[in-house]
Amino acid sequence: MRIQIDKSIKTPLYKQIAEQIQSQIISGEIPDGFQFPSERQLADTLGVNRTTVLNAYKELKADGLLTSHVGRGTIAVKETAPAVRKTESRKEPMWEYLFSDYLKNRDTFDVNKYLEMANQKDVISFAAGIASFENPPIQAFKGMEHDLLSNPKGLLVSPVAGFSSLRKVMASYMQKRSCFCHPSEIMIVSGSQEGIDLAARAFVNPGDIVLIEEPSFFPAIQSFRAMGARLMAVPMENDGMDMKILEQLLIRYHPKLIYTMPTYHNPCGVCMSTAKRVRLLELAGKYAIPILEDDPYSELSFEGQTTAPLKTMDKNGNVIYLSSFSKTIYPGLRLGWICADKKLIHHFSSIRQLVDLHSCCISQQIVERFIVNGEMEKYVEFIRREYRERRDMMVDALKQYAPFELSFAIPDGGYYLWCRLPDGLSADLLASQAAKNGVAILPGMPAYLTKQKGESYIRLNFTFPPKDKIVYGIKILCDVIRKLLMAHQEDEPWHDNEINPIL
Repeated sequence: MRIQIDKSIKTPLYKQIAEQIQSQIISGEIPDGFQFPSERQLADTLGVNRTTVLNAYKELKADGLLTSHVGRGTIAVKETAPAVRKTESRKEPMWEYLFSDYLKNRDTFDVNKYLEMANQKDVISFAAGIASFENPPIQAFKGMEHDLLSNPKGLLVSPVAGFSSLRKVMASYMQKRSCFCHPSEIMIVSGSQEGIDLAARAFVNPGDIVLIEEPSFFPAIQSFRAMGARLMAVPMENDGMDMKILEQLLIRYHPKLIYTMPTYHNPCGVCMSTAKRVRLLELAGKYAIPILEDDPYSELSFEGQTTAPLKTMDKNGNVIYLSSFSKTIYPGLRLGWICADKKLIHHFSSIRQLVDLHSCCISQQIVERFIVNGEMEKYVEFIRREYRERRDMMVDALKQYAPFELSFAIPDGGYYLWCRLPDGLSADLLASQAAKNGVAILPGMPAYLTKQKGESYIRLNFTFPPKDKIVYGIKILCDVIRKLLMAHQEDEPWHDNEINPIL
């Protein structure tokens, strides 16, 4: 054992002793089982205080390099230090005990599996809420590479709220829909979903009450739940949410926020009546409750003029407006916008820069150019006709092939048919059996706060599947429904309806 003490350096003497012994044990220079001198003996040899050697021995024992035995004194341990041994036997962390409340509060419904199913080659998908791929707006992308190369600065970075030029264009775009706003009241986001998330982060504390329609857009339910909100449902009627129940909830609970999709609602396709829109704004003003208006479908009207957003009727600034280009131009753009008071836009921007900084620069430039050159208006007019034809094909196919117990309303716009299944038929079971037969549908459960309420409903998208597959896919789906109904009837127990005497 070789130990050299240097009293001229700042390293404590006991540290110098411990480090040199440690190095010699690990290298094997001091063998396993080597008996060390007592603290007094080593202190006398090195010319240091006994306490110095005692502290060095204590540190080496704590590291597992020395051990003491009665009758044998202090001996060297050849094994490596516990810190090294722990590294060699590393275990995976117990993730479920480490997750944040944000992750624990999330809804477990996985939309990704439906998106993956929609992209499978041999599946006819009525499940995903995606625009048609058959008629892409080629004119939106033509010449884009020239624009990018001629102005490479546009690829570097965007302001958090979006390029100022696009915000000006969007302010004019909103004005054409009778919603007069300033560019400072516009924020560009990566689709409606990000807008919902920003609103949830801005307004909701754990335990706060948020009112939603039921059924409702299930990613919105997931976003509010993830923030710890207490969700309360306002039932949907044929012309929008039940205003009497809404007012009762406002009086009793004074919620933080009202979330609504008033035009061509997802999933049920309902359009809120003018009378209910007026009443909703009156109630929001009376009880000082902000409204988050989610409006991705209002431009997709099949019967005459488009329905003006709720925001156009808002005189008190209660409405935070949210829309998306993913439902009109192309789903992969992932671009939407918020229209709200500029103070809110500032706060949303502060939150947003912690998440993804800004929306895709290329998508912003595509959309801006598409609107400015007048092609956006032409394309929306085209897809209205296209989607109306697809809706009619699906409706006619259901009328021809579906059992009469299956019911649905015909929407005046949007993407979806909301179908009530025959009694006794499970939407979850139907979805799994239909998938085995090459047809994907979305069961109604995630659209409800209580999953059981959605067991009798399915949502069918008519915009995404190829036009020549719609009728065929509906026929397959209806065949599966009939088979499940027959199996259900055969499994039902027989009841004797005769009245027997009571003795």
